[in-house]
Amino acid sequence: MVVSPLEYRYGREQIKRIFDDENRLYYMLKVEAAISKAEAEYGIIPPEAAEDIGKVVADRIVQLQRVREIEAEIKHDVMAMVKALSEKCKVGASYVHYGVTSNDVNDTATALQMHDFFSFLKQDIEDIMETLIELTLRYKSSPMMGRTHGQHASPITIGLKFAVYLSEFSRHYDRMIEMSKRAFAGKVLGPVGTGAALGPKALDIQNRVMEILGIYAEEGPTQIVNRDRYIEYLSVINGISVTLEKIGTEIRNLQRPEIDEMSEYFDVERQVGSSSMPSKVNPINSENVVSLSRLIRSMIIPEYEAGVTWHERDLTNSALERFTIPYSSILVDYILVKMNSILSSLIIKEDKIRKNLEMDDSIFSESLVAALTQAGMPRQDAHEFIRRCSMKARSEGKTLKHVVVEEGITNYIRRDELDRLMDPANFIGSAPEICDIVVNNARRRLIN
Repeated sequence: MVVSPLEYRYGREQIKRIFDDENRLYYMLKVEAAISKAEAEYGIIPPEAAEDIGKVVADRIVQLQRVREIEAEIKHDVMAMVKALSEKCKVGASYVHYGVTSNDVNDTATALQMHDFFSFLKQDIEDIMETLIELTLRYKSSPMMGRTHGQHASPITIGLKFAVYLSEFSRHYDRMIEMSKRAFAGKVLGPVGTGAALGPKALDIQNRVMEILGIYAEEGPTQIVNRDRYIEYLSVINGISVTLEKIGTEIRNLQRPEIDEMSEYFDVERQVGSSSMPSKVNPINSENVVSLSRLIRSMIIPEYEAGVTWHERDLTNSALERFTIPYSSILVDYILVKMNSILSSLIIKEDKIRKNLEMDDSIFSESLVAALTQAGMPRQDAHEFIRRCSMKARSEGKTLKHVVVEEGITNYIRRDELDRLMDPANFIGSAPEICDIVVNNARRRLIN
């Protein structure tokens, strides 16, 4: 029986493998092997015992099915793994899991999973940044309608819209790198975090285990790694999901027929838009990104709660974390890849963008106020003059240009200058320069 849609609908297989049961077991076994190796190096267990444990783990002969059989009997997942590993060992059987506790293995295995996923997350963000760089540069000087409050506003450029998203991803990139310096931490200091069972070299042993595994050591543990690390990890993922939802929402709005400036690629030969209305061309991929973004962000709430446990730990974090880290990681990768695909094949309708710019010349009200002020009219008077003209144009169904000429704007501004001021190409300000700055900053990150 399959319940989770991750099994059949969402997520890339290479990411799901990092978090599936088989690989979770292997990560836990790798931790046990690293613990035994470090303990042997510090004279805690015989070297041949560590070699035996390490070989059994490397050969991957401990089977998930056997672990589950044992767990069904003893009702303890980590001890089931320890018993299954011990069954396959010879001289190492007596030393498996020596001096450590369940969460030494659990939390360190989770750190390994997050660490291995990180390379995919980093590549995903680099890929979408490259796509946004290309779009930003291609359209950096192409005017389009700006909109505030859902209403027409001063012109922007198509490239500037993508530059905004690129600048956010550049900061996400920074946050991701910073997070990676703290989030991937394990510990092997036993049930209360003192390492007493490992003796006076406990900290050295812990540091060696983490060195073997390529992650950090928790500097102030209890029985568990401190959950502020997981919260930071999920916070970075949540921020990424917000930007992805922001882009998806904008594409959905711009695909509306009454705007019709951009749209997702739609396979007109085979794709079905609606079960009832065969004419429909829906932005289903952007909607999917938006929907999953909301689910991803919900995962941090239980993780916040997991940061608070009784004394040196209880079990209240355990069940929820079987969802928070795996689900958030799998889904953020999925929607990053999907959004990159959307952007790479995005249909940008430049003709319609131009027509929309031409349909409402009230978008030049800011330009006219600035020009009148420069021509000698007090700024507030200029604002009121253009406001009155705009309201008159709206109520009488006339263009703003027609009304301002009627009201005497040519006493301040020549007609040819008025035409220039109401050309969208002449009122995009520093948009192209902003695009270049954002792209250069993004490229510096990618090079480093």
